[in-house]
Amino acid sequence: MTNLTPSELKRLTDKLTTRRSELEAMVRTDAEHDNLRRMGGEVGDPGDESAALQQTDLNLAEMEGSVRELQAIDQALERVRESRYGHCAECGCDIPAARLDAYPTAERCTPCQARHERVYGGRDVTPSL
Repeated sequence: MTNLTPSELKRLTDKLTTRRSELEAMVRTDAEHDNLRRMGGEVGDPGDESAALQQTDLNLAEMEGSVRELQAIDQALERVRESRYGHCAECGCDIPAARLDAYPTAERCTPCQARHERVYGGRDVTPSL
């Protein structure tokens, strides 16, 4: 059993669900916009072409980040359904509500996340909602 109250769990689940809907809409809009841009034809000027390619690369990177966040949200919602949400995947201890409020997709408590980052590098890429 997690240390989250039923109202905290509902609030966090609602937060995850709302963010998921926002991201789905963003990804859908970005994909449609990218398709329209491709149908618009080629850019004539080499400078404009370079700028267009750079913008396309930025859009793709942003979309990839959104897809990764969607996957993290889906995993968190799965943990909610399985009554594992709020438990550290490493040590099994409760993840503090303050951490989940800042990072609703967090899989680890702060000490285990710090250890994970020391071992595997990087940082917690789960954005706050």
